[in-house]
Order: sequence, then C-alpha cells, then structure tokens
Amino acid sequence: MTAIITEPESYASLSGLPKMNIPDNLNLALASGRSVLSLLREIFILWRGPGKLSPQEYFYYRLWDPSIPLAEKRRFVGKKAQNEMHLACNSRYWYGAAADKILFHTIMKGACLPVPDLIAIAAAGRAVSGIPNLVQPGSMAALLRRPELYPLFMKEVGGKYSLSVISTDAFDEARDEVVLLDGTRHSPNALAATLTAPGGYLVQRRLRQAPALAELFGPRLWSVRLLALHSPSGTEIHSAVAKIATGSNPADNYWRPGNMLGAIELDTGTIWRVVSGTGSGLSINPSHPNTRRPILGIEIPGWVRITELVRAAAPVFAGVRTQSWDIALTEAGPVFLEVNFGGDLNLAQLASGKGALDERYRKHLINCA
Repeated sequence: MTAIITEPESYASLSGLPKMNIPDNLNLALASGRSVLSLLREIFILWRGPGKLSPQEYFYYRLWDPSIPLAEKRRFVGKKAQNEMHLACNSRYWYGAAADKILFHTIMKGACLPVPDLIAIAAAGRAVSGIPNLVQPGSMAALLRRPELYPLFMKEVGGKYSLSVISTDAFDEARDEVVLLDGTRHSPNALAATLTAPGGYLVQRRLRQAPALAELFGPRLWSVRLLALHSPSGTEIHSAVAKIATGSNPADNYWRPGNMLGAIELDTGTIWRVVSGTGSGLSINPSHPNTRRPILGIEIPGWVRITELVRAAAPVFAGVRTQSWDIALTEAGPVFLEVNFGGDLNLAQLASGKGALDERYRKHLINCA
C-alpha cells in the first residue's frame, strides 16, 4: 500500500508566486514579435503598477501578448497586491470564521444554508451538535468499516488549497480495506491514524455531481467560485468561475494536473471561455480531457439559485467584505463548500483572460479603505 496522502505541492508553494519556466515563456513572447527591451519595460511598469505583478505572474497570464492593451494588463492583480487588498477590506477578527472548517460548518448550519452532511469530526476539544467526535483511532476505524456510509470525503479542519483531502469510494469488507477515489487501498486502521492525528479532520458524505454535468463529463464533482463584494448596502457578485475536476483528482483545485477553469457569464450562468494550463502551456477552449465533449456554452445548473444563495450568505460573514465562495454543483442542488477570506483572484483572471481590478473592484477597495 502507498502513503495515504502524497501531495505534489505544499501550502508554501501554492500561496507564493507561480512556478514558471521563464526561458520557455520568454521564447514564446519573442516569437510573437516582442523585443527583450519592450518586455522588460512592460514587466517593470506592471511591477510598479497597482497590481504589483511579478515577472513570474507576467508570464503566467501571458501578458506579453501584444493584442492585450496596456490598460487592460494594468488591471491584473498579483499575489502581493491581492494580499494587501484583502487585509485592507476584511477584518482579521473574522478570519477564523472562514478558515476553520468546523466553525464555518456550524455558522452555515445556524443560518440554514446548505453544506455537506457531516458524518464525524476528529478534533480534540471541539464539538458539533449531534456529530460524534472520534479522536480515538479505534473509534474512527470502526466508523470507516461501515460500508453504508460511503462514499466519504475527509478534509483538515484548517486545510487550504484542498491539500491533504481524502476521497473514498467504498469499504471492501472482504479485504478489510478502504478504497480511495484513485483506486489505492488502505486499512481502516491506517486511515484512522491519519484522520485522528493532531490538527483535526472532518468526515463528510461525498457529494455527487449534478446529473446534467455527470451525463456529459463524468462523475467528478465540479464547483463554482463566486467573488462577492459585500458592503452594508448589499452584495455585488463580481465574477464567477467553474472549477472543473478531471481524471482521478480528489478535488477541483486548479493546481491539480488536468483540472480546468470556465469563465461564467453572470446574467445567464453560461460558460463563455475555458482554459487549462498557464503561461506557455495555456490552452483556450479545450474539450473535456476525459469525455472529449466541449465545455464552452454549457449552462451551470441552478445558476439563479446559486446567486440567490450567495447574496443570502454574504451578510452572515459581514466582516469579510471580499468573499470567494466555493459552491458544489450536486444532484441535490447547490451546496456551499467554503468561503475564502478574500481568495485567490488568479482563478477569475485566468478563466476570463481579464484583470480583476476593474471599476467595480476599484470602487469596492475605495469603500472598504
């Protein structure tokens, strides 16, 4: 048996600047007719601009493209400026409400907003009403040996970027093994030891893909990310992105190989642009790699309900004025997965090919600060 969690990335790498092959991207830019001097001048302008883009981010978004006006390039926001903007807009006292998944679940249930069914937690000193806290490995292993509970999904209480998540398909009673999404198998005792380690885990019932999407693209669960700008006068949805899971990835985060993004038209819920990869590896409007079906033009199921739910949920986290909501597209309708304390703007920028720092976002920043 292999290790239960073997992630190719770390929190430090995912929260930092993107990893880019500068020579490959530079050669692609030069092949477009750009000169080295013009590229350096533009990189300097954008580094000193409001978005504070690094050279890596410049190539990440392919901003060397001569067809993109400089004014539009200046709307792209880099990680450094993004973090400063989020700290200016959001109260640090509200950070835990978004980042702590047990607290988030409790708040959402209290507000009668849909979240995944919680089967158990494993977190010393914590409690959720009506949910067992299985901090002893033996108790957790006993739960994992109940085949009627599967499929299950496990995530860390304080986890980010879907790191260390575990997606399980079934329990094989004959072999006394838990079968994971990728086909690997582990004993319930070994899995229980991971789940009850310090830090804590949530054990949820795994959500099933919306039928309209499952029929076209398979069972891997998609979610949508909506950037909501909240103020005392109301909530504006700034942008929306489909997070498209592929292959045997246990989550739809874009850093996982093969996953894709789709920019969503806010009025209709229609995907109007699809991307995979970044920089020199960026592909625009590809088909789904598993089913070869086109994604462009797909309408997100329950789109009006999704926007209604976000507007209902935003005031619940009023101290987080820049909110990135992840909502699963399930057979039972939209289900909230999490709200991010600001969230990465790169998803919307990559999906749409447009910078986030438009007039609406500028106005939001001015109102917050």
